[in-house]
Amino acid sequence: MRLGRGIAGACLLLVVAAAPVSAQVEQLRGGSLSLRCGGIGVEASQRMRAEVAMHALTLLFSSEEGAYLTDVQTRIDDPPGGQRVEASCGPIAQIDVSEAGSYRITATYQGVRQEHWVELVPGGGASLSLRWRE
Repeated sequence: MRLGRGIAGACLLLVVAAAPVSAQVEQLRGGSLSLRCGGIGVEASQRMRAEVAMHALTLLFSSEEGAYLTDVQTRIDDPPGGQRVEASCGPIAQIDVSEAGSYRITATYQGVRQEHWVELVPGGGASLSLRWRE
């Protein structure tokens, strides 16, 4: 699903969802990993963007043309720890880890998969934008 269009690099998502803001964030835990999905609607997007420094990693999903994307299958793996968490996310996903280390991020949108290895630390404030051609 596509949501909104980016305007000259603007950081706000200009689509207001019908559901209350509290219902727009889904958080899943897998042992030492936590994956929080949301960012639909102006308030939720602003809140999640304001919290970037509190999380190990924030992901932003968009098309190459700048449209924000939802329904991105997102998986975080901690191979040494044997932990995994996954969910359908977008346009923002936030990851928390309990230990510094190398984590695998796998994101799939409309059958196109991206895989990234990232070095994360708890509360590290890293961010990564993932884009797909539509």
